[in-house]
Amino acid sequence: MNKQRIDRLRNKMLGDGRKAALVTSPENRLYFSGFKGSSGILFITAEEAYLLTDFRYMDQAELEAPDLTVLNHDRKPYEAVAELVKKHGIREVGIEEGKLPLQEFRELESLNPDVNFFNSEPGVFELRMIKDDTEIANLKKGIAMCDAAFEHSLSFIRPGMSEKELGLELEFFMRKAGAGGIKENHVIATGPRASLPHGQATDRIIEVGDWVKMDIGAKVEGYYTDFTRTVVLGEPTDKQVEIYNIVKRTQEAALAAIGPGKTCSELDALARGIIADAGYGENFGHSLGHSIGLAVHESPAMRATDHTVLEPGMVITVEPGIYIPGWGGVRIEDFLVITEDGYDNLTKATKELQVIPVS
Repeated sequence: MNKQRIDRLRNKMLGDGRKAALVTSPENRLYFSGFKGSSGILFITAEEAYLLTDFRYMDQAELEAPDLTVLNHDRKPYEAVAELVKKHGIREVGIEEGKLPLQEFRELESLNPDVNFFNSEPGVFELRMIKDDTEIANLKKGIAMCDAAFEHSLSFIRPGMSEKELGLELEFFMRKAGAGGIKENHVIATGPRASLPHGQATDRIIEVGDWVKMDIGAKVEGYYTDFTRTVVLGEPTDKQVEIYNIVKRTQEAALAAIGPGKTCSELDALARGIIADAGYGENFGHSLGHSIGLAVHESPAMRATDHTVLEPGMVITVEPGIYIPGWGGVRIEDFLVITEDGYDNLTKATKELQVIPVS
């Protein structure tokens, strides 16, 4: 699989044999090599593919990246890159412009004065837009863990517990189920704090009548998942039911419209229009969704400025929300794979408003 990905990279940007791609970001390093270590650089030419790492990771690199030539850079990675540039007669090197620190880029330039550096990052991201069967299998495992964790939360949430306690319980549940990690920006926001789209868990004590918004994600083989449900502790007020139903209706309308050939911007506009017509347009300030994979936020994004046409194999979230400062907020998020004739919704948890009983 990694060899196929490297070949796709070559076909896309290294056609004349005088170019190479330098891969420095952890997610792209994993994508093209399978290497899970925390230190390493890929140098890919039209003919060869190298993984440069140090003594600590040599055995691991040989095991995890059998399709690449593994070299020990002896703590001087960019000097090793310069040697490969000279060896292969490279004149152009693609770099991940948004990932490479300026200091490291300057070192590269000084060691390779005759090389032209170009930004290969957009092309790499374009390759990663379409997920293969292995990637989708990992994503399915991760979102199933989220579904199960949510179901568990319905019997765990109670008045008097803190947001942090709830967040830790959800993390423990998913890790025990096999998750290799969780997404770093887990959101556990309750009561008025539910108005914070990315409100992370605090010591706040959950009370009767509170919204409990949970935006969680299990990580499997380096692949992130994303899942949001909002529940209420005790009987909801009329306004809580109203807001929840607007968000639910918006998400259902967006899901009904999604499929190959649709653009991200038109789907975002559709959802945004429904919430605006309900009188809460100013309370929906983020995009309708985003792609996800080796990073939590990947391209394409379901927003007004992204006119990407959806294609089979793309993975996107659909997560409209309404956030009212001082009162709270609701978000409902599903996780989809675009197919030839529509989509496969990997999220199975109910979207009916869940009312947590209190004694």
